[in-house]
This record gives sequence, C-alpha cells and structure tokens, in this order.
Amino acid sequence: MRSLNSQAVFASLFALAVVVGVTGIAPDPSARSSFSADEFVQAMDAHRASVIDLYINEHRDPNARASHDRPLILAAALEQDWQTVQRLLAAGASVDLGDETGLKPLMAAAMYGNTDIINQFIPLVTNISASDRTGRTALHYAVAAGKAAAVEILLPLVQDIGKPCADGSDLFGMALETGNSKIVESILRRMPPQQQWTAGARRAFEAALASGNKDQMRLLLSKHASPPTPDGRSVPLLAYAIASNDLSLFNMLLSCGADPNTVLPDKCDKEFLASLPSKSLQNYIPGDKGVTVLMLAAGIGQPDYVRALLDAGADRNRATKRYKMLALYLSAQNDQWRCTQLLLGSGPSPDKLHIEISLSSQHVAVVKDGVPIFNTICSTGRQGYSTRAGSYVITDKDRSHRSTIYKVEMPYFMRLSCLDFGMHEGVVPNYPASHGCIRLPSEAARKLFAEIPVGTLVTVQ
Repeated sequence: MRSLNSQAVFASLFALAVVVGVTGIAPDPSARSSFSADEFVQAMDAHRASVIDLYINEHRDPNARASHDRPLILAAALEQDWQTVQRLLAAGASVDLGDETGLKPLMAAAMYGNTDIINQFIPLVTNISASDRTGRTALHYAVAAGKAAAVEILLPLVQDIGKPCADGSDLFGMALETGNSKIVESILRRMPPQQQWTAGARRAFEAALASGNKDQMRLLLSKHASPPTPDGRSVPLLAYAIASNDLSLFNMLLSCGADPNTVLPDKCDKEFLASLPSKSLQNYIPGDKGVTVLMLAAGIGQPDYVRALLDAGADRNRATKRYKMLALYLSAQNDQWRCTQLLLGSGPSPDKLHIEISLSSQHVAVVKDGVPIFNTICSTGRQGYSTRAGSYVITDKDRSHRSTIYKVEMPYFMRLSCLDFGMHEGVVPNYPASHGCIRLPSEAARKLFAEIPVGTLVTVQ
C-alpha cells in the first residue's frame, strides 16, 4: 500500500512539475513578435504573405515608416501590391502621409493608373492638389505615365492645372511627351485662361501647328490672353508670319482664332526688325507704341494679309499711341497703293481708271481702260519744293480746303496718300511753281473733283 501511495504521490508531483514547467516556458499571451517596417517591406518584395498577415493580424502600426521615411501603404502601392494597400487602409493607414520626397499613396496609384484604388483614396485625401517636392501632383504622375483613365478622374478635382513644376515642366509638356492626344485634349479643355504662355503650352501649340491640328490650336489660342510668340522671342508669331511673308502660317493662325488686332510689343526682337523688307518700318516701329499687325501688313504692302485681317475683324481706325498713325497712313506713306485702297474701302483698279502726272511736261492725263480720256496742264513743285515722283492714292477730298501751312485757299483739294500735298485749283503758269502740290486750272480741278473717286491711283513721274 505504501508503495502504491508513494507512486501516486510521485506521479502527482511529476504532473505538477510538468504543468509548472510548461507554464514557465510558454510565451506571454500579451507578448507579440517584433519586426520592423523595413522587414515588412522586404516581406512584400519576397511575397511572404505569412509575415504580412502576422503584422496586420497583430494590429501593428499601419502608419509605420520604412527607409526613406516611406509609409507602408506607399511602399505597398509602389510595389503594386494592391491587396496589401487595401488591408493597410482597412487597418487605419493614412493616405495623406508621404515619404522624404513628398510622394504620397495617391500619386503612386495615379502613376500606375489603378482607378479602383484612386477612387478609394479620393474621399480620404485631405488635399487632392498636394504636391511632392518637385511640384508634381497625382495628376502630374497620371499624365506623365499616360494613364488616360486616371487623368479623367483626377483632372476635375485639381486646381491651377497650368502651374509649372519646380523644374519648369508642366502638364502640357508631360502630355506631349506621352503622345496621348486624348490626355492633351482633356487638359486643354480644363485649362483656365492664362496671361502668359508656359513652355509646355508653347510646345503644345508648335506640335499642333506642325501636325495641322486646328482644333487644338483654337483651344490653345482661346485659353491665352496674349498671342503665342516663338520660343525666346517677344514678337507674336502672327507678326513673324507677316514679316516673313509666310501666308500659309498666317492663314492657319488667323483661321484658328489668332487676334487680328494683335499688337507688337514696345520692344521688338532685333531679328524681327531686321526681317522687315521696309527700312522705313524698321526705323519707325521702335519709336512708336501700339503698332498692330494690320499696320505692319499695310506698311509692308501685303494686300492679301490686309484683306484677311480686315475680314477677320481688324480695326482699321485704331491709332498708335505716340504718333496717332493709322494703318491707312502707314500704307499710303510707304507707297503701298493696293493696301491703301483696301483700307479706304474703295478705289478703282488702275487698269480701269488712273491719273498720270508728268513732271517734265507739266501735264495731267486721266486714263480709263488704257485710253486717255481727259488731259490738262498743271504746275508742280518748284526748285526746293519738288513734287516727289511715286505712286499715290487720293485718300480724301475737301471742296473748300485751306492750307494750314501756307494759310492759302486750295479749292477742290484732293489729298494724296494722307500726306500734306495733293491736287487742287490754283495758278498754273507753264512751269513748276508750287510748294509741292499739283495745281490745276479751275475747270479741270472742278471736273476731277467731281468725277474721280477716292481711292484712285495717281502716278507722278
């Protein structure tokens, strides 16, 4: 009996010792396995789902940061481990946290074009327009990656889409580099009005111009208060087209909405001024302000351009700021009779009707359909006041004109090319006797005044 009792006691003691021993070496239920955020990222790289499960199931910090100060949810997004992204999100991870460069989870989702994740992030993001250190937002990342669907989601939510990044790049440039016309069009339609052309907008315009994409050109022109200029220049492209006689470029710009009242800058590019075929304009333009492209075309003598600008709504009555010059004055005073007729809005074709004045014979002939129909004598400028040879246009008439220079009456005055001389009634000896005007006998002056219309070409030779 004692032996049996001893055995029972020993068995009980052994059992107790086992229980105590087991309890002593078992882990504390409150103690958890310990591993870092970097190890979590390494587990994602190695696809070790058990480690990720353990971290999340043990309610570790979902906002822990790995190397480069990178939040776990951002690391998961950059790995395109979208399942882990959603698990971290459900565990309380913040989508507003970024790494040391300012990169945030929404930017990573946009970069890879995951629209489902983007839509999940948007209600949770404090600032959709938040940018990284380079100034790039989630929209920039979507555009740069050519993710059109992501762009369509983000574009309506981002403000100031025309703002350039720290390195000068912008959404236009990024879109152009992808070659995705859908993205470019979407950005253009959302772009707010701009005063100045960014580098990207200028590149977009140049690309549209090169490809003949008129719709895109119209959009760009409509979004800018000022006209486009060539890269590094101040003079508008429309003026360059006129100066270089590039009618194709000119028509393209005008048809796409370029302002027909475009004004040259107060200080023009030296290259532009040197390209002008008229020396007088090269000297005149830098000294005045408010010169329009209509004045430029008229002064150079380009009737096709003048006609197109007028048809597009150019204001022929606009004057320069300093010398109060009209396009008509610049045209007339530069002997551009075709443009002068257009700006007057009237004038017969010279082959139908014109006047010829001979300085040598002091003679005037009215020529109609190539045949002289009226002849008269005249008296032109005497020595020191010689009447200058050239082609002029009758720009206005004054029945009872009085010279403001010489304080004398000049009846039936027909001004030539807006200048301070013309044809009028006066004393007509058989030699040059005037101060530069063309004096006519009384009857001849009356007849020409009544029958010759404004805009008629008058050649003096």
